[in-house]
Amino acid sequence: MELVYLVITGLSIIASILAWSAKLKWSKEYRLAKEAELAALKQQLNTLKEKNDLIKEFSSDKIMTLYKSTKEGFEILFDNIEKEKESLRVKIKELESVKAKLIEDNKNSIKLPDFTYLIDMSSQIEKSHTKFIESYSMQMRSISNSLEKFKAVDSIIDDDK
Repeated sequence: MELVYLVITGLSIIASILAWSAKLKWSKEYRLAKEAELAALKQQLNTLKEKNDLIKEFSSDKIMTLYKSTKEGFEILFDNIEKEKESLRVKIKELESVKAKLIEDNKNSIKLPDFTYLIDMSSQIEKSHTKFIESYSMQMRSISNSLEKFKAVDSIIDDDK
């Protein structure tokens, strides 16, 4: 029976040594995992600090100043395009009245001159008018969309005040 007690005691000592070595191994792995987690958290903290500095750099005052100057630029551009569009409409009406007058004058004369240059001029006027309308319509839509976006942002800003 003593032998059984000795064997049990010996096995108990061996089991405790094995448990102790497993504990040492697992504690080392646990420490390494915690160090890696700590390093990842430090990296994340540094990233957040950088983002915070960037956000501070672009304060709402700077953004508002940029927004207002861009909006004013678009409004000035929009007004200039409208003025240019109106002046071109006036020129087109003048040229069309000159064309009509020349056609009327030539109807009353005995000898009819060659109207091909007038027809060419008329078609050039129509083409330039069409191109102008298409070009400025696209620009006007783009500028109008931008202004609408600015107005939407204005209303949001006004609501925040």
